[in-house]
Amino acid sequence: MALKDKISLERALTKLADFQCRHYKQIIVASLILTLFLGYGATGLHFQGNIEKEMPQDLPVFVLQDKIASKFRGEEFVIIAVCLNEETGAKNIPHDIRDPRVIASVVELHERLEAESSIEKVQSVAPFFMQGVPEDLEGVKRVLSSVHGSKSLFNDDYSIMLVYASPIAGLSEDKVRETTELIRKDIEAITKPAGVEYKITGMAPLIIELLRLMREDMVFTTLVAAAIIFALLALLERSFTKGFLVFLPLVFGITWTFGTMGFLGIPISISTVMIGAVIIGLGVEYGIFMVSRYYEERSHGTTTRDALRIAVTNIGASTFGSAATTTAAFFALTLSVMPMIQHLGQTLAMGIIFCWVAAAVVNPCFIVFEERIETRKLAVWLQKWVGKGS
Repeated sequence: MALKDKISLERALTKLADFQCRHYKQIIVASLILTLFLGYGATGLHFQGNIEKEMPQDLPVFVLQDKIASKFRGEEFVIIAVCLNEETGAKNIPHDIRDPRVIASVVELHERLEAESSIEKVQSVAPFFMQGVPEDLEGVKRVLSSVHGSKSLFNDDYSIMLVYASPIAGLSEDKVRETTELIRKDIEAITKPAGVEYKITGMAPLIIELLRLMREDMVFTTLVAAAIIFALLALLERSFTKGFLVFLPLVFGITWTFGTMGFLGIPISISTVMIGAVIIGLGVEYGIFMVSRYYEERSHGTTTRDALRIAVTNIGASTFGSAATTTAAFFALTLSVMPMIQHLGQTLAMGIIFCWVAAAVVNPCFIVFEERIETRKLAVWLQKWVGKGS
Protein backbone atom coordinates (compact mmCIF):
# COMPACT_ATOMS: atom_id res chain seq x y z
CA MET A 1 0.00 0.00 0.00
CA ALA A 2 1.48 3.37 -1.08
CA LEU A 3 2.11 6.01 1.59
CA LYS A 4 -0.46 8.36 0.04
CA ASP A 5 -3.10 5.64 -0.03
CA LYS A 6 -2.30 4.71 3.57
CA ILE A 7 -2.66 8.32 4.69
CA SER A 8 -6.00 8.56 2.85
CA LEU A 9 -7.19 5.34 4.47
CA GLU A 10 -6.16 6.50 7.93
CA ARG A 11 -7.88 9.85 7.37
CA ALA A 12 -11.07 8.04 6.34
CA LEU A 13 -10.86 5.76 9.37
CA THR A 14 -10.35 8.76 11.66
CA LYS A 15 -13.55 10.30 10.32
CA LEU A 16 -15.24 6.92 10.77
CA ALA A 17 -14.14 6.79 14.42
CA ASP A 18 -15.61 10.26 15.07
CA PHE A 19 -18.86 9.17 13.43
CA GLN A 20 -18.92 5.95 15.48
CA CYS A 21 -18.44 7.83 18.73
CA ARG A 22 -21.31 10.22 17.94
CA HIS A 23 -23.77 7.76 16.42
CA TYR A 24 -22.84 4.42 18.00
CA LYS A 25 -26.46 3.60 18.88
CA GLN A 26 -27.66 4.12 15.32
CA ILE A 27 -24.85 1.95 13.94
CA ILE A 28 -25.68 -0.81 16.44
CA VAL A 29 -29.36 -0.73 15.45
CA ALA A 30 -28.48 -0.75 11.74
CA SER A 31 -26.09 -3.69 12.19
CA LEU A 32 -28.71 -5.69 14.10
CA ILE A 33 -31.33 -5.03 11.40
CA LEU A 34 -28.83 -6.12 8.72
CA THR A 35 -28.00 -9.22 10.72
CA LEU A 36 -31.67 -10.15 11.06
CA PHE A 37 -32.18 -9.63 7.33
CA LEU A 38 -29.18 -11.75 6.35
CA GLY A 39 -30.06 -14.27 9.04
CA TYR A 40 -33.34 -14.76 7.20
CA GLY A 41 -31.35 -15.23 3.99
CA ALA A 42 -29.36 -17.99 5.68
CA THR A 43 -32.57 -20.03 5.97
CA GLY A 44 -32.46 -20.34 2.18
CA LEU A 45 -29.06 -22.01 2.11
CA HIS A 46 -28.93 -24.79 -0.46
CA PHE A 47 -26.92 -27.93 0.20
CA GLN A 48 -25.41 -29.60 -2.85
CA GLY A 49 -24.68 -33.28 -2.30
CA ASN A 50 -24.39 -34.27 -5.95
CA ILE A 51 -20.71 -33.88 -6.77
CA GLU A 52 -21.43 -34.09 -10.51
CA LYS A 53 -23.19 -30.72 -10.33
CA GLU A 54 -20.04 -29.19 -8.84
CA MET A 55 -18.07 -30.12 -11.95
CA PRO A 56 -17.52 -27.77 -14.97
CA GLN A 57 -20.58 -28.65 -17.06
CA ASP A 58 -19.44 -26.77 -20.19
CA LEU A 59 -16.29 -28.84 -20.80
CA PRO A 60 -16.65 -31.34 -23.69
CA VAL A 61 -15.93 -34.40 -21.55
CA PHE A 62 -18.71 -33.51 -19.09
CA VAL A 63 -21.14 -32.60 -21.88
CA LEU A 64 -20.52 -36.00 -23.46
CA GLN A 65 -20.95 -37.70 -20.09
CA ASP A 66 -24.36 -36.04 -19.66
CA LYS A 67 -25.45 -37.14 -23.12
CA ILE A 68 -24.38 -40.73 -22.48
CA ALA A 69 -26.04 -40.77 -19.08
CA SER A 70 -29.26 -39.37 -20.55
CA LYS A 71 -29.23 -41.89 -23.40
CA PHE A 72 -28.25 -45.10 -21.66
CA ARG A 73 -28.91 -44.61 -17.97
CA GLY A 74 -32.09 -42.56 -18.20
CA GLU A 75 -32.99 -41.85 -14.60
CA GLU A 76 -31.68 -42.46 -11.13
CA PHE A 77 -33.09 -45.44 -9.24
CA VAL A 78 -33.68 -46.17 -5.63
CA ILE A 79 -32.29 -49.67 -5.27
CA ILE A 80 -33.83 -52.10 -2.80
CA ALA A 81 -31.51 -55.01 -2.05
CA VAL A 82 -33.34 -58.12 -0.81
CA CYS A 83 -30.67 -60.04 1.13
CA LEU A 84 -30.48 -63.34 2.98
CA ASN A 85 -29.33 -63.20 6.56
CA GLU A 86 -28.76 -66.71 7.86
CA GLU A 87 -27.32 -65.45 11.15
CA THR A 88 -30.72 -64.58 12.58
CA GLY A 89 -31.05 -68.00 14.20
CA ALA A 90 -34.68 -68.31 13.08
CA LYS A 91 -36.03 -71.67 11.94
CA ASN A 92 -37.04 -72.55 8.39
CA ILE A 93 -35.31 -69.54 6.87
CA PRO A 94 -34.75 -69.37 3.07
CA HIS A 95 -31.32 -70.45 1.82
CA ASP A 96 -31.95 -69.24 -1.73
CA ILE A 97 -33.24 -65.77 -2.55
CA ARG A 98 -35.50 -67.39 -5.18
CA ASP A 99 -37.48 -69.07 -2.41
CA PRO A 100 -41.26 -68.72 -3.19
CA ARG A 101 -41.83 -66.88 0.10
CA VAL A 102 -39.28 -64.25 -0.88
CA ILE A 103 -40.69 -63.94 -4.38
CA ALA A 104 -44.19 -63.48 -2.94
CA SER A 105 -42.99 -60.67 -0.67
CA VAL A 106 -41.26 -58.96 -3.62
CA VAL A 107 -44.46 -59.21 -5.66
CA GLU A 108 -46.34 -57.57 -2.79
CA LEU A 109 -43.73 -54.81 -2.53
CA HIS A 110 -43.81 -54.27 -6.31
CA GLU A 111 -47.57 -53.71 -6.22
CA ARG A 112 -47.33 -51.27 -3.33
CA LEU A 113 -44.57 -49.26 -5.01
CA GLU A 114 -46.49 -49.02 -8.30
CA ALA A 115 -49.42 -47.55 -6.37
CA GLU A 116 -47.28 -44.66 -5.08
CA SER A 117 -47.85 -41.45 -7.06
CA SER A 118 -44.27 -40.25 -6.59
CA ILE A 119 -42.76 -43.39 -8.15
CA GLU A 120 -42.70 -43.47 -11.92
CA LYS A 121 -41.43 -47.00 -12.60
CA VAL A 122 -40.63 -50.20 -10.71
CA GLN A 123 -38.44 -53.05 -11.96
CA SER A 124 -38.33 -56.44 -10.24
CA VAL A 125 -39.10 -60.12 -10.79
CA ALA A 126 -42.78 -59.51 -9.96
CA PRO A 127 -43.97 -59.20 -13.62
CA PHE A 128 -42.54 -62.69 -14.28
CA PHE A 129 -45.06 -64.14 -11.84
CA MET A 130 -48.28 -62.52 -13.05
CA GLN A 131 -49.89 -65.98 -13.17
CA GLY A 132 -48.95 -66.63 -9.57
CA VAL A 133 -45.90 -67.69 -7.59
CA PRO A 134 -45.04 -71.43 -7.76
CA GLU A 135 -45.21 -73.31 -4.50
CA ASP A 136 -41.66 -74.68 -4.64
CA LEU A 137 -38.17 -73.43 -5.48
CA GLU A 138 -37.88 -75.56 -8.61
CA GLY A 139 -41.04 -73.97 -10.01
CA VAL A 140 -39.59 -70.49 -9.43
CA LYS A 141 -36.36 -71.54 -11.17
CA ARG A 142 -38.31 -72.76 -14.22
CA VAL A 143 -40.18 -69.46 -14.50
CA LEU A 144 -37.01 -67.41 -14.20
CA SER A 145 -35.09 -69.57 -16.68
CA SER A 146 -37.82 -68.89 -19.28
CA VAL A 147 -37.37 -65.13 -18.98
CA HIS A 148 -34.41 -63.60 -20.82
CA GLY A 149 -32.32 -61.28 -18.65
CA SER A 150 -33.84 -62.33 -15.33
CA LYS A 151 -30.37 -63.20 -13.98
CA SER A 152 -29.47 -59.49 -13.97
CA LEU A 153 -31.69 -59.06 -10.90
CA PHE A 154 -29.68 -61.62 -8.86
CA ASN A 155 -26.08 -62.04 -7.76
CA ASP A 156 -24.08 -65.14 -8.64
CA ASP A 157 -24.85 -67.20 -5.52
CA TYR A 158 -28.51 -66.09 -5.37
CA SER A 159 -28.22 -64.49 -1.95
CA ILE A 160 -29.26 -61.00 -3.14
CA MET A 161 -32.13 -59.85 -5.35
CA LEU A 162 -32.59 -56.29 -6.56
CA VAL A 163 -35.71 -54.15 -6.91
CA TYR A 164 -35.46 -50.81 -8.73
CA ALA A 165 -37.83 -47.94 -7.98
CA SER A 166 -37.54 -44.80 -10.10
CA PRO A 167 -38.91 -41.56 -8.53
CA ILE A 168 -40.63 -39.07 -10.84
CA ALA A 169 -37.99 -36.94 -12.59
CA GLY A 170 -37.39 -33.44 -11.27
CA LEU A 171 -38.37 -34.07 -7.68
CA SER A 172 -36.81 -31.75 -5.13
CA GLU A 173 -34.59 -32.94 -2.32
CA ASP A 174 -37.50 -32.90 0.13
CA LYS A 175 -39.72 -34.87 -2.27
CA VAL A 176 -37.00 -37.46 -2.88
CA ARG A 177 -36.61 -37.80 0.89
CA GLU A 178 -40.36 -38.27 1.25
CA THR A 179 -40.36 -40.86 -1.55
CA THR A 180 -37.53 -42.77 0.13
CA GLU A 181 -39.49 -42.73 3.38
CA LEU A 182 -42.57 -44.04 1.54
CA ILE A 183 -40.50 -46.91 0.18
CA ARG A 184 -39.25 -47.65 3.68
CA LYS A 185 -42.83 -47.75 5.01
CA ASP A 186 -43.93 -50.02 2.17
CA ILE A 187 -41.09 -52.39 3.02
CA GLU A 188 -42.18 -52.45 6.66
CA ALA A 189 -45.79 -53.16 5.64
CA ILE A 190 -45.19 -56.26 3.48
CA THR A 191 -44.95 -59.84 4.70
CA LYS A 192 -41.27 -60.77 4.94
CA PRO A 193 -39.92 -64.28 5.61
CA ALA A 194 -37.60 -64.70 8.58
CA GLY A 195 -33.95 -64.31 7.64
CA VAL A 196 -34.63 -61.87 4.79
CA GLU A 197 -33.64 -58.19 4.94
CA TYR A 198 -34.63 -55.28 2.69
CA LYS A 199 -31.94 -52.60 2.39
CA ILE A 200 -32.36 -49.29 0.54
CA THR A 201 -29.51 -47.79 -1.46
CA GLY A 202 -28.93 -45.98 -4.74
CA MET A 203 -27.82 -42.50 -5.78
CA ALA A 204 -30.84 -40.62 -4.39
CA PRO A 205 -30.61 -42.12 -0.86
CA LEU A 206 -26.83 -41.68 -0.90
CA ILE A 207 -27.17 -37.98 -1.76
CA ILE A 208 -29.79 -37.51 0.96
CA GLU A 209 -27.53 -39.19 3.51
CA LEU A 210 -24.58 -37.09 2.35
CA LEU A 211 -26.65 -33.91 2.74
CA ARG A 212 -27.62 -34.95 6.26
CA LEU A 213 -23.98 -35.55 7.18
CA MET A 214 -22.96 -32.22 5.63
CA ARG A 215 -25.55 -30.31 7.66
CA GLU A 216 -24.57 -32.02 10.88
CA ASP A 217 -20.84 -31.54 10.22
CA MET A 218 -21.24 -27.85 9.35
CA VAL A 219 -23.23 -27.11 12.50
CA PHE A 220 -21.01 -29.26 14.71
CA THR A 221 -17.64 -27.97 13.47
CA THR A 222 -18.80 -24.34 13.54
CA LEU A 223 -20.17 -24.61 17.10
CA VAL A 224 -17.09 -26.46 18.37
CA ALA A 225 -14.75 -23.89 16.81
CA ALA A 226 -16.86 -21.05 18.22
CA ALA A 227 -16.96 -22.55 21.71
CA ILE A 228 -13.21 -23.21 21.84
CA ILE A 229 -12.26 -19.79 20.51
CA PHE A 230 -14.70 -17.97 22.79
CA ALA A 231 -13.34 -19.84 25.83
CA LEU A 232 -9.77 -18.99 24.82
CA LEU A 233 -10.67 -15.33 24.28
CA ALA A 234 -12.34 -15.04 27.68
CA LEU A 235 -9.29 -16.70 29.25
CA LEU A 236 -6.75 -14.54 27.42
CA GLU A 237 -8.64 -11.29 27.99
CA ARG A 238 -9.36 -12.32 31.61
CA SER A 239 -12.84 -10.94 31.17
CA PHE A 240 -16.04 -12.49 29.87
CA THR A 241 -17.18 -9.10 28.54
CA LYS A 242 -13.97 -8.40 26.63
CA GLY A 243 -13.95 -11.96 25.29
CA PHE A 244 -17.49 -11.45 24.03
CA LEU A 245 -16.57 -8.13 22.39
CA VAL A 246 -13.71 -9.83 20.56
CA PHE A 247 -15.98 -12.69 19.54
CA LEU A 248 -18.89 -10.51 18.40
CA PRO A 249 -17.45 -9.66 14.93
CA LEU A 250 -17.23 -13.39 14.23
CA VAL A 251 -20.94 -13.79 14.96
CA PHE A 252 -21.72 -10.99 12.52
CA GLY A 253 -19.24 -12.30 9.94
CA ILE A 254 -20.62 -15.85 9.95
CA THR A 255 -24.26 -14.70 9.85
CA TRP A 256 -23.64 -12.21 7.05
CA THR A 257 -21.68 -14.78 5.03
CA PHE A 258 -24.32 -17.50 5.26
CA GLY A 259 -27.10 -14.98 4.57
CA THR A 260 -25.36 -13.66 1.47
CA MET A 261 -24.80 -17.21 0.26
CA GLY A 262 -28.50 -17.89 0.70
CA PHE A 263 -29.54 -14.81 -1.29
CA LEU A 264 -26.94 -15.36 -4.05
CA GLY A 265 -27.73 -19.08 -4.33
CA ILE A 266 -24.19 -20.22 -3.51
CA PRO A 267 -24.58 -23.83 -2.32
CA ILE A 268 -22.99 -25.56 0.63
CA SER A 269 -21.04 -28.44 -0.87
CA ILE A 270 -18.27 -30.77 0.20
CA SER A 271 -15.73 -27.99 -0.41
CA THR A 272 -17.60 -25.25 1.50
CA VAL A 273 -19.09 -27.22 4.39
CA MET A 274 -16.21 -26.22 6.69
CA ILE A 275 -16.20 -22.47 5.98
CA GLY A 276 -17.79 -21.61 9.35
CA ALA A 277 -14.85 -22.95 11.33
CA VAL A 278 -12.33 -21.51 8.83
CA ILE A 279 -13.83 -18.00 8.94
CA ILE A 280 -13.88 -18.07 12.74
CA GLY A 281 -10.23 -19.07 12.83
CA LEU A 282 -9.08 -16.50 10.26
CA GLY A 283 -11.27 -13.57 11.32
CA VAL A 284 -10.73 -13.62 15.07
CA GLU A 285 -7.52 -11.59 14.92
CA TYR A 286 -9.30 -8.42 13.75
CA GLY A 287 -11.44 -8.29 16.87
CA ILE A 288 -8.50 -9.12 19.13
CA PHE A 289 -6.37 -6.26 17.80
CA MET A 290 -9.21 -3.72 17.89
CA VAL A 291 -10.41 -4.48 21.42
CA SER A 292 -6.91 -4.82 22.86
CA ARG A 293 -5.71 -1.53 21.40
CA TYR A 294 -8.78 0.37 22.59
CA TYR A 295 -8.50 -0.82 26.19
CA GLU A 296 -4.74 -0.28 26.12
CA GLU A 297 -5.32 3.38 25.27
CA ARG A 298 -8.03 3.68 27.92
CA SER A 299 -5.66 2.25 30.54
CA HIS A 300 -3.30 5.15 29.81
CA GLY A 301 -6.02 7.65 30.66
CA THR A 302 -7.00 8.47 27.08
CA THR A 303 -10.60 9.61 26.60
CA THR A 304 -13.17 7.36 24.92
CA ARG A 305 -13.19 9.45 21.75
CA ASP A 306 -9.40 9.57 21.43
CA ALA A 307 -8.98 5.87 22.30
CA LEU A 308 -11.56 4.95 19.68
CA ARG A 309 -9.89 7.22 17.12
CA ILE A 310 -6.47 5.65 17.73
CA ALA A 311 -7.76 2.07 17.72
CA VAL A 312 -9.91 2.41 14.61
CA THR A 313 -7.32 4.43 12.69
CA ASN A 314 -4.22 2.38 13.47
CA ILE A 315 -5.66 -1.11 13.85
CA GLY A 316 -8.22 -0.57 11.10
CA ALA A 317 -5.51 0.47 8.64
CA SER A 318 -3.11 -2.35 9.49
CA THR A 319 -5.76 -5.09 9.52
CA PHE A 320 -7.22 -3.73 6.27
CA GLY A 321 -3.99 -4.68 4.52
CA SER A 322 -4.12 -8.16 6.01
CA ALA A 323 -7.78 -8.59 5.11
CA ALA A 324 -7.25 -7.25 1.60
CA THR A 325 -4.39 -9.60 0.79
CA THR A 326 -6.20 -12.61 2.26
CA THR A 327 -9.37 -11.72 0.36
CA ALA A 328 -7.42 -11.32 -2.88
CA ALA A 329 -5.91 -14.78 -2.43
CA PHE A 330 -9.33 -16.32 -1.87
CA PHE A 331 -10.86 -14.44 -4.81
CA ALA A 332 -8.12 -15.94 -6.98
CA LEU A 333 -9.83 -19.30 -6.41
CA THR A 334 -12.80 -18.01 -8.41
CA LEU A 335 -10.62 -18.26 -11.53
CA SER A 336 -10.71 -22.05 -11.20
CA VAL A 337 -12.74 -24.02 -13.76
CA MET A 338 -14.17 -26.11 -10.92
CA PRO A 339 -17.42 -24.63 -9.53
CA MET A 340 -16.76 -26.10 -6.08
CA ILE A 341 -13.40 -24.29 -5.92
CA GLN A 342 -15.03 -21.08 -7.15
CA HIS A 343 -17.66 -21.30 -4.41
CA LEU A 344 -14.97 -21.93 -1.81
CA GLY A 345 -13.09 -18.80 -2.87
CA GLN A 346 -16.24 -16.68 -2.95
CA THR A 347 -17.44 -17.71 0.50
CA LEU A 348 -14.07 -17.38 2.23
CA ALA A 349 -13.45 -13.98 0.62
CA MET A 350 -16.88 -12.76 1.75
CA GLY A 351 -16.26 -14.13 5.23
CA ILE A 352 -12.97 -12.24 5.63
CA ILE A 353 -14.49 -9.00 4.30
CA PHE A 354 -17.46 -9.27 6.64
CA CYS A 355 -15.27 -10.06 9.65
CA TRP A 356 -13.12 -7.00 8.99
CA VAL A 357 -16.15 -4.74 8.48
CA ALA A 358 -17.72 -6.07 11.67
CA ALA A 359 -14.49 -5.57 13.65
CA ALA A 360 -13.63 -2.10 12.28
CA VAL A 361 -17.07 -0.55 11.75
CA VAL A 362 -19.59 -2.27 14.03
CA ASN A 363 -17.62 -3.61 16.99
CA PRO A 364 -16.17 -0.23 18.16
CA CYS A 365 -19.77 0.94 18.63
CA PHE A 366 -20.47 -2.01 20.92
CA ILE A 367 -17.29 -1.21 22.84
CA VAL A 368 -18.47 2.36 23.43
CA PHE A 369 -21.96 1.13 24.30
CA GLU A 370 -20.60 -1.38 26.82
CA GLU A 371 -18.37 1.23 28.42
CA ARG A 372 -21.21 3.75 28.73
CA ILE A 373 -23.33 1.11 30.47
CA GLU A 374 -20.51 0.30 32.89
CA THR A 375 -20.01 4.03 33.57
CA ARG A 376 -23.70 4.46 34.37
CA LYS A 377 -23.64 1.43 36.66
CA LEU A 378 -20.62 2.88 38.47
CA ALA A 379 -22.32 6.28 38.79
CA VAL A 380 -25.45 4.70 40.27
CA TRP A 381 -23.34 2.66 42.70
CA LEU A 382 -21.41 5.77 43.81
CA GLN A 383 -24.62 7.70 44.36
CA LYS A 384 -25.97 4.90 46.55
CA TRP A 385 -22.66 4.67 48.43
CA VAL A 386 -22.53 8.46 49.01
CA GLY A 387 -26.16 8.41 50.07
CA LYS A 388 -25.49 5.76 52.68
CA GLY A 389 -22.44 7.65 53.95
CA SER A 390 -24.35 10.87 54.43
